[in-house]
Amino acid sequence: MATVNAFDLDNAIILADEPGSEAWVSLETGHVHIRSDLVGELEPLPDDIGEEGHYIPVPGQRTLELGRALVIDFVQRHMPSDEDEVRQLFRRAGAYARFSALVDKRGLRDKWHAFHEQRTLDAMRAWCEQHGLNLAE
Repeated sequence: MATVNAFDLDNAIILADEPGSEAWVSLETGHVHIRSDLVGELEPLPDDIGEEGHYIPVPGQRTLELGRALVIDFVQRHMPSDEDEVRQLFRRAGAYARFSALVDKRGLRDKWHAFHEQRTLDAMRAWCEQHGLNLAE
């Protein structure tokens, strides 16, 4: 069973939602391959990247529910009186910056980071297990 580096997978998950970006994990080696207009091609992609059974596409944050759904879950648990305001924030562009400012205002920065980190690890671990991979934290 191949092992995937958590840091590399996390970066790939973040980039996967960006236009012009794609990422794959080798089912044989666990190596993460990224092609992105944002960072360029960090290394040449393997010639067989499109062959089924060798590589699995990396999902984005939205697919793993690490975007808005994660924010709402955090708010419901730790900021329930702010839920309506946060939902309003996410109806306009720039929502994450305004949410971040609200988290700071409430003194919950450390709690938010811990929550986000744990949920991201849990999602990556579950995704790896689903595809027969180990996650190296």
